[in-house]
Amino acid sequence: MADSENNRTLPAITRRKQDTTGCAAEKLPRIIDRRNLLPLAARLLSARVVESDGQRRAPGPTPVRELWPQWYALYQQQMRAYHFRKKLEAEMLNNSAGLSVALQIEGADRPVVVHSFADIQRLSFQLDAEQITQARAELRQRRRSWKNADRRLGYSAAVALEQDVAQEAGITGRVMGIATPSSLIEVTAKLHCLIVTQDPDLKLKTTPWPELRTMLKDLILMELTGC
Repeated sequence: MADSENNRTLPAITRRKQDTTGCAAEKLPRIIDRRNLLPLAARLLSARVVESDGQRRAPGPTPVRELWPQWYALYQQQMRAYHFRKKLEAEMLNNSAGLSVALQIEGADRPVVVHSFADIQRLSFQLDAEQITQARAELRQRRRSWKNADRRLGYSAAVALEQDVAQEAGITGRVMGIATPSSLIEVTAKLHCLIVTQDPDLKLKTTPWPELRTMLKDLILMELTGC
């Protein structure tokens, strides 16, 4: 991030009323940077959206203040499913050596990796009969090994769960994206969702991503100033 993204000091807090025990700013850091921007925004939103739950629900589409907690819970579930799937994937590779076969082709600088029988067929004109037979046998063996490890570890089920949760989180996020905000905290919630979804590591350098990160910080500062 640019300096303007890394060096943003929170202003002195002016309370709206005395005894604001739920003020989200009291335990927040004074500097906003790449490391804490999204977690800080999530903490602020979690506290302030809860505060707005007492508002009377008007007839019509679900408001942002109700959509953001739903989306964020799904997003957290998606991240847990992702990390669990990656852990199982590492175990699968340790148990089965993967689903691909490396073939050494004469004249090639490095082995050629094949993932299917179609890949072997495509390269058959560069292989002799013995290489083709061995490659097919090894691919069959690796597939059997992978399936056995899958039954034991439940990897396919973990993949399906991650995909289902990601789809549900995506739908909720898109609904929130087109919802009309009615307060500053709801604008903050929509921007937080956008950045988490599209730039979770805060590494995108092209416009408008640095500017959007700065806008999220500005919104956080405005919310905390009025806390």
